[in-house]
Amino acid sequence: MSNSPLAGKHVLVIGGTSGIGRSVVEQASAAGARVTAASRSADATGLPSGTAVEHVDLGSTSSVQDLFARIGAFDHLVLSAGPGAMGSVRELTSEQARPFMDTKFWGYYEAVRAAESRIAVDGSITLVGGAASRKHAPGRPMMAAINAALEAFGKANALDLAPVRVNVIAPGLVDTPAYAGMPEQMREGMLAGYGASVPAGRAGQPDDVASAAMFLMTNTFVTGTVVDVDGGVQVS
Repeated sequence: MSNSPLAGKHVLVIGGTSGIGRSVVEQASAAGARVTAASRSADATGLPSGTAVEHVDLGSTSSVQDLFARIGAFDHLVLSAGPGAMGSVRELTSEQARPFMDTKFWGYYEAVRAAESRIAVDGSITLVGGAASRKHAPGRPMMAAINAALEAFGKANALDLAPVRVNVIAPGLVDTPAYAGMPEQMREGMLAGYGASVPAGRAGQPDDVASAAMFLMTNTFVTGTVVDVDGGVQVS
């Protein structure tokens, strides 16, 4: 643990109490980092011992600003939060679609803006987007737009915020609690169908994406990039 580049570093994970973010919290903690998990639920149940838990609502500018004021200085930020936006333009009015952009794009924007003055100069920011940015499927225009915007936003900030490193992860389908509300047979069919369609032969697990986040936090020569963690969906 003492040899880990994250040992003694302060890692802030927004969306850190469930799914991908929770796995990032677990892996960073195991690597010796001091970890703060922030989310709307602020539920510390089952998180590694010593994890600090904070409340934040990415849909509220003041909530994001207050979080970073409480956190103070830190080394690495991982943003892994926001719902999937399902529905075609026939089904979603702009009023219905806008909250998805408000949370996952503008929420990330506010977090990066608030982080800029507090993050270590040798630190990093990792934005978790999604494969829908470039792998299109019916009924997902907002998912495509939001995740594509995050990829461009990450690359641009790698220039503007340098030497702080900024990267984006684009996961494919990952088996997280976000799908817990689906009927079990439907959920299993969805995961199996994805696995049958990609070269890796399975859907993703939160640890798959968290491992990529760990790489991006610790490799100091990687910035301005998008890492696809999708089982090969972009080539299938």
